[in-house]
Amino acid sequence: MVKIANEYGDVKVGKQGEAVYQRHYGQQMRRQLKPKTGQVSKTQLEQRLRFKQALDWRKSLTRDARRYLEGFAIAHSINDEYGIPLTWDKFALKIALQQPRLILLD
Repeated sequence: MVKIANEYGDVKVGKQGEAVYQRHYGQQMRRQLKPKTGQVSKTQLEQRLRFKQALDWRKSLTRDARRYLEGFAIAHSINDEYGIPLTWDKFALKIALQQPRLILLD
């Protein structure tokens, strides 16, 4: 947005409360700021649900399962993007968010 001096000498910059000040054909225009509608797509809702289910599954793991996952990640060199072995919580989340792959055999 641009700084605009109105007829009273005030200088407004962009959004001011619930009003937006902008230039329109060389003159200052004041309009209402409309709130975002927040339309969420079906794909995004499905992704949110899958992530929440993954977090719930991770939270339900026992201490022995957590230790096993961490040991498995270290033993099989399952690393993050920096080359550090994944901790049990990151590895569990990665497992839970894996999308099943279907392999068709002839």
